[in-house]
Amino acid sequence: MTIRITRRLALAALAAPAFVRVAAAQPARSTRIVVPYPPGGTTDLTARLIAPRAAELLGQNWVIENRSGANGAVGAETVARSPADGATLLYSNEVLTVLPFVQRNVPFDLQADFTPIARTVSIPYVIVGGQGLAPRSLDQLLTAIRSKPDDFSFAGSSLGSVGQLATAAIWQKLNVTTTFVSYRGTGPAMNDLVSGAVSLFIAPLGPSMPLIRDGRLRAYGVLSAQRQRVLPDVPTMVEAGFADLVLDGWTGIWGPKGLPAEMVARVNAQVNQAAMEPAVNARMADLGLTPVAEPAEAFARYIAAEIPRNQALVAAARIQPE
Repeated sequence: MTIRITRRLALAALAAPAFVRVAAAQPARSTRIVVPYPPGGTTDLTARLIAPRAAELLGQNWVIENRSGANGAVGAETVARSPADGATLLYSNEVLTVLPFVQRNVPFDLQADFTPIARTVSIPYVIVGGQGLAPRSLDQLLTAIRSKPDDFSFAGSSLGSVGQLATAAIWQKLNVTTTFVSYRGTGPAMNDLVSGAVSLFIAPLGPSMPLIRDGRLRAYGVLSAQRQRVLPDVPTMVEAGFADLVLDGWTGIWGPKGLPAEMVARVNAQVNQAAMEPAVNARMADLGLTPVAEPAEAFARYIAAEIPRNQALVAAARIQPE
């Protein structure tokens, strides 16, 4: 699915829902932004929030292309194999730092084959379930899973997602195993959750909020250190006795390896400005998301720290590569 970002609708898109055609004024050239997941998830949503203004500031025409498959590896490989001229960039998430430990034969090395440009958003996670589930609180849910694990199934947006790591941690704490179903992105997983095909989903807060607000999903607990402003009555997993279960996700932008430093600095500056502008910021806050504005060098250091941390989490959760 490809959506062009054009100047005519750029300002309107900042206040609109995620799936809107928008673009930059008098573009100097076209840049393809590869999102390696289907539409409907947080990565896609935040890309569409930030891209219109970033494209306008850069004087470019940004084309968002959803290229999903292999838990984000298909789209990422497309960018890794592209020329380092700024014409193709990757908008992805934290799964890239986990994927080598949960999936065999990942066709790229995150640190060797990409140029980090900007971390864009910090993403809280929430345990959500359909309204048909009997438990009404987090304590009731955990008790029910412990006593009848075969009655529950967990969705996952991909292998290596925060949701998969958190699900495995809950299983360990409760000394149970339930069914885990891995999907090709948050959107398809959320669709099956709403339909009742799966019971639970440890999901990004952003795409969960509209479904929680309209009553189609129930929020049981959040994985952040503190309760979320948009869900003040929903407890943290720490409150439920999971002292170490504090996890969040994030999104960022990469280019192919060898991207010129001056190009990295320019895109970083304009993406940071776009993410922090009031209209974008307000939309993110409404979804429980926090924009991040930091230099490209800080993003590279963050990635370098995340990789061994996530490797340890995968090992502790005893997740085997598939």
